[in-house]
Amino acid sequence: MLLTIKEVSERLKISKSKVYAMAAKGDLPSILIGTCRRVLESDLEQFLEERRHDAVKLPSSNSKHF
Repeated sequence: MLLTIKEVSERLKISKSKVYAMAAKGDLPSILIGTCRRVLESDLEQFLEERRHDAVKLPSSNSKHF
């Protein structure tokens, strides 16, 4: 299924301009159909899955910061 940039931004809860920037940089695969940019739902899922594994774990701390 093809998603619009707006649909991707809503799913990721980020701005449309950020999605366009990620697509332009090549971080998020996209397809240009005429003047419309679309993202395959499977590419979005793969993008998210890759980032899930790349997440950096922050060191745990026993101290509390207020």
